[in-house]
Amino acid sequence: MRHARLKFLPDLATGISIVDVGGRGLDQSQLWMKGQEDRSYHDIFADLEPKYFIADIESGPHVTHVMPGPYTLPFEDDSVDLVISGQMLEHCKNPFRSVAEMRRILKPKAYMILIAPSMGGRHDRIDCWRFMDDAFKAIAEEVQVKVIADWVDRSKHNDRSDLIHDHVFVGRK
Repeated sequence: MRHARLKFLPDLATGISIVDVGGRGLDQSQLWMKGQEDRSYHDIFADLEPKYFIADIESGPHVTHVMPGPYTLPFEDDSVDLVISGQMLEHCKNPFRSVAEMRRILKPKAYMILIAPSMGGRHDRIDCWRFMDDAFKAIAEEVQVKVIADWVDRSKHNDRSDLIHDHVFVGRK
């Protein structure tokens, strides 16, 4: 997320509205790895002093908006400056519908950054997808989002990245 923001969106304005879809933190009963309490990307955008919202299908730590359904974000059409979502889409039964809903709330010419694993084993109760090289291009075409950047990170940063190989997508409405 940090790389996508700095390389492809370096000139974001201060005070923008950001919706982090699926960024719910974990409560103490769910923690299996230290440092997982806050799973949002707020720190990466903190210098912008954004209006930062976290939308999730469940209430929980840091959630500002509980989604009324799995494909319904509680925001007006064309109202958000940036939508981000990391490590959520693999748990979503229909990622096409999710990304279409993210596009709906974006202002015209606004951006989205999406990250999902391209490989790796099951890591949650619901774990439906791995996003191969062409996955986000197919979704972008279907929901009419312009591809700005799209890559699978195959570098070896740490044990997690070596197992998951994040697929990163930057798109524009």
